[in-house]
Amino acid sequence: MSGLWLLNGDIDKGHRGAIWYERKLEPLVTRTPKENWKIHSGWFQRLKWAGLLPFARLVESIPGEKCVAIDGSLLSCLVDRWRPETHTFHFRWGEMAPTLEDVSLLLGLPLAGHAVGPLDAPAGWERALTERFHGVFPDAPDPVWEHHGPKYEWLLNFRIQNFRAPLTAEQITRSLEAYLLWLFGKVMFTENHVTTISALYIPMALEIASAQTADQIRQRSWGSAVLAATYRGMCNGCQLTSRKPALLGCPLFLQLWSWERFSIGRPDVRVHELIDAMFDVEGIDMPTFGLCWTRRKRRFASDQTRKAYTALNEQFDAYTGVIWQPYTEAAIQARYPAGMSVLCTRDRDYWMTKSKIIFDVFVEEMAQQRVMRQFGLLQLELPPPIENPVPAHIHRTTRKGMNRTTADWLVRLEPYVIEWETANTNLWHENHNFDLDEFNLYLRRYMTGTRQTLLIVMEICRLP
Repeated sequence: MSGLWLLNGDIDKGHRGAIWYERKLEPLVTRTPKENWKIHSGWFQRLKWAGLLPFARLVESIPGEKCVAIDGSLLSCLVDRWRPETHTFHFRWGEMAPTLEDVSLLLGLPLAGHAVGPLDAPAGWERALTERFHGVFPDAPDPVWEHHGPKYEWLLNFRIQNFRAPLTAEQITRSLEAYLLWLFGKVMFTENHVTTISALYIPMALEIASAQTADQIRQRSWGSAVLAATYRGMCNGCQLTSRKPALLGCPLFLQLWSWERFSIGRPDVRVHELIDAMFDVEGIDMPTFGLCWTRRKRRFASDQTRKAYTALNEQFDAYTGVIWQPYTEAAIQARYPAGMSVLCTRDRDYWMTKSKIIFDVFVEEMAQQRVMRQFGLLQLELPPPIENPVPAHIHRTTRKGMNRTTADWLVRLEPYVIEWETANTNLWHENHNFDLDEFNLYLRRYMTGTRQTLLIVMEICRLP
């Protein structure tokens, strides 16, 4: 550890990246669904009002298409290189990180709006859920739940394909509520509870499903919440070394981010498939940049490469083909000639914010000043430090073992919730374009402070 000034010794002792070469670690698993849900035309307007329609299209079930397989080995290789100290991946070619720009372009989720947190399960949610769903689907039993929330197997009764047409207004509303619980709990904010969906999501799902007008839905910053949940998942995941540890947050987002920037583990999708990936359905928003990966029949170059944790790790150690800026105008035009969802670029003023991002009781900070090359901007030899960094006790906060009331959580998170209200004006200002000479100075300094230096030494030692 001596001299690795970017790393915290206490964190590094249990970090997957520090012990991967010494112990045979298993890849992380994910709690993502095995099958996506179909969406119903009766939901379109409410999903659009909530800012969720482009993302719903991204993960929509399509006849003849399987759910996107989440590659645990690939994501484990990324998490092994994630450093909670800097909130960046430490690669041999420099630091990188998923940003709000990636969330906007890949997922089409809004950044403008209120922070998604802290969340609260409504009192008496069990009885209320029973009353709302009673008789909606004749073959469905009354709700089954645990303390954490309703059982996932029970929610599956309310998938659209289970209903006979035509659906009543009540069936459309309740099936949308069930769908939103699935979307939040199994795709956007995955967690360790495999058999249940958190009751924390019930108020948001009910609000959206019941809305009759747009102003009845609170505008939320879904995109910053997904990024915060994914950061928290990686900060926790990089410390997990037990058997079958889980990566939480939004693994789909992390996988799409990787596919856009690295060829390692990337599916083989043809150019004509990228163009054909957009849907030409009247009344539905244009696609997101990541839609092509979830809408085409995917061919992997090699099952062995896709699944082998060791092989993928070795490829990352030797990789040189990074795509620093995948979202060029030419790439967008080639992929979607008719254009993308307006939500992909509407909130670009938030991409360089200094404000902390929030999901439920988790507060995370971004490090755009350390990954300026991803924006095509000047990355200084010594990137400026984070202003007002999140205290360690806040960053470690979880709900586990915490018996706080909603009021307690609001007090604890209030400074960060308030800060997010002005996130589009609290910015990192960098107007100078990328400069390779300055980046090389940064890279030489960076390599003296991270474990990547040791990996290069190890490679040299292994040479004949």
